[in-house]
Amino acid sequence: MNSDKFFKWVWNLNGIILLVGVLIATALISVQLVTTVFNDNDVEPPALNLADDKNEEEKWRLGYPRRVGETDFYYIELESEKLTVEADTERGLGQVVENFSGSSYYKHRPTRSKNVMFINGKTNYANWLFDTTDQLITDISPLYLSEFDSQSKAAGIAYHVIKNDTNNDGLLSNEDKSTFALSKIDGSGYSEVLTGYDRILEHAVNEQGNLFMLFIDNAEVFSMLVDLTTFKVIDKRQLPKVGGL
Repeated sequence: MNSDKFFKWVWNLNGIILLVGVLIATALISVQLVTTVFNDNDVEPPALNLADDKNEEEKWRLGYPRRVGETDFYYIELESEKLTVEADTERGLGQVVENFSGSSYYKHRPTRSKNVMFINGKTNYANWLFDTTDQLITDISPLYLSEFDSQSKAAGIAYHVIKNDTNNDGLLSNEDKSTFALSKIDGSGYSEVLTGYDRILEHAVNEQGNLFMLFIDNAEVFSMLVDLTTFKVIDKRQLPKVGGL
């Protein structure tokens, strides 16, 4: 009887040891698989030689190519892998810095973009929007005649660009005032429409094909219409105050 109990005890012990071994082997295999998968996904993209870097410290990469509506044009953002970049001090700039922790306005999507390339998928012609990387582009948005249909006819492209240290802290960041600019769908005709504003509340193409804008500047609220053919301001006025004459 005691012999039977002993063999049962040995059999149970062997079963436990076998079970533990299987669990350990499964865990090791799972860790190896997960490590392999994440290592494959976390491969650093190669640094691209797309901009001058005198100190050989800057690394650049291209963002995702985006098509401008039903056209042959694509735009690709030139992104910096550094969050701080020395700018040209002769132009009165300190450092180009992005503030990812700051509050975001409506329609504001912070990026690492310092420039934008336009490519024609039909002719293969490519061109840069700016000649330098001394500015910070915080938003790029194609303007469509139908606001809710990105495949409708594109009327132009809008940009929010920070290029001046307006608060004199030696940095270009989201704390500085922006410049709102427009261009044709191929990046040509770049024109600054509004500078030094505090916040743009809305911009959209109206039925006449003009750009309607609503923005705040020095605690005052303004509305404005812009001709998307000439990029000239058609009308700008301050919104009336409650009880005002």
